[in-house]
Amino acid sequence: MRLLDPYSGEAIPGLPRFCLERWQSLHETRARVLLSESGVEPLTLHELRERYGLDLGLDGVELGYGWTQGSPELREAVAGLYEGAGPENVLATCGSAEANLLAVAALVKPGDTVVVDMPNYMQVWGLLRLRGARVLEAWRSPANGWKLPVDRLVHLIEEHRPSAVFITNPNNPTGSAAYERELGELAEAAARRGTILVFDEVYRGLEHGTGRRVPSIVEVAGLSQAVATSGLSKVYGLPGLRVGWLVADQKTIERAWSVKDYTTIAIPVLSDHIASRVLGSPEVRAALEERARRIVAANLEALRGMLEEQGHQGLLEPYWPSAGAYLLARVPWARGTMELAERLFEAYGILVNPGECFMLPGTLRIGLGADPARFPKAARELLEALQSLQRETAPS
Repeated sequence: MRLLDPYSGEAIPGLPRFCLERWQSLHETRARVLLSESGVEPLTLHELRERYGLDLGLDGVELGYGWTQGSPELREAVAGLYEGAGPENVLATCGSAEANLLAVAALVKPGDTVVVDMPNYMQVWGLLRLRGARVLEAWRSPANGWKLPVDRLVHLIEEHRPSAVFITNPNNPTGSAAYERELGELAEAAARRGTILVFDEVYRGLEHGTGRRVPSIVEVAGLSQAVATSGLSKVYGLPGLRVGWLVADQKTIERAWSVKDYTTIAIPVLSDHIASRVLGSPEVRAALEERARRIVAANLEALRGMLEEQGHQGLLEPYWPSAGAYLLARVPWARGTMELAERLFEAYGILVNPGECFMLPGTLRIGLGADPARFPKAARELLEALQSLQRETAPS
């Protein structure tokens, strides 16, 4: 089965096809070389116990439904990540994907005008169309390193008074991150017009080389003016737990919880328990964040060195990220990167993500979160495959 056109058609009436998720679902279980993941190498329970000294205490966990909004322990641990937040400001969700869905359902009515940061992961973009919102796009530019287009966002807020602005920070797929100055300017404009800022912050904590942590929008704009979503999948290497969360004022939490009653009801009780132990330990949390930064830094260095080697120059034009676990790169010689990604998979068993899934044709997103012991071999195979495909496309 092949995804022929990621843009046309609908999954169900009103819901655009989710190109990225369908692309990965159709290919990742059969890939020989997996470079499509956007998080860091997943951990095992054994590693959590032995390497990080975490007493999981699973034997005594009763396998009931648990707390529908998340256990008090989990909500308190999550609240501790955000200055000024308490457990009443947290709703636990099945991954950050459910948190994003609940945010859209709780905050946006059919016909509302909203603004979306572009490019992005494209989940919220699709959900807003299903909701019947009028979507205005604020595109980042590669000319300035894909920085958050604050001036454009402020203009849209002032002119259109949107009910909400949806932003991914750090950004996926570009790896650009916005800090206090940009976020403060945006928060001031949103407060003037009564606009809610909704930030997907799932890569917060995976900043590269600066020593600066991206601030949460709920700390900059305040809980009454902002919503943050996040989870354990990307930075913490625990995607299989399917634990995410939404942080907001109590009114928004109540509205989102009311929607959750119709979706997953509660997160798995074992996942709640493990997440509570991980997030409740500042030492373990810090160690896992440092692990993620170390993995990505090593892989970035390896890939940078390979691209500078004789024969590899000109294969890719990378946009070096300042955060996240992926690299966006332009492929200057490719006619279409969806077709190129298909050829990489079919001929070489190598899976990367085509830029068409982010509305960025001509680019590839390459995962940087694999075990550094394996990544160099995988990256070299990718570059050699690209080299062969480049020769095939060269005029004779």
